[in-house]
Amino acid sequence: MRIAARDRRIIILQATFEKNEAREMVATGWEPYARPWAAFAPVSDGERLRAAAVEQKSDARFVVSWSVRLAAITSAFRLRFDGDDWRITGIKELGFRNELEITAWRLKKAGG
Repeated sequence: MRIAARDRRIIILQATFEKNEAREMVATGWEPYARPWAAFAPVSDGERLRAAAVEQKSDARFVVSWSVRLAAITSAFRLRFDGDDWRITGIKELGFRNELEITAWRLKKAGG
């Protein structure tokens, strides 16, 4: 599936960690990791129903240019777009180091 031009700025977020009183590392928040331009496409109702059949949740897909830094992201990262935080549910390379398709579902308003 081909998506429109990369005309939306997204922020890829990585968790920040601190040691608690028990000296365990615990997540304390999110900080920017990368700010790529992306193409955005909401997932269709049909795709959403098919994803639910295999217990995956997906609200949208974002396509970014491939880079070593972006190829390192995993589902442990988050994405911020249009004031909302999104949980990354999938990352797929399109072509050989050409593009990355990130599927995600909307969590909440940023900072909320």
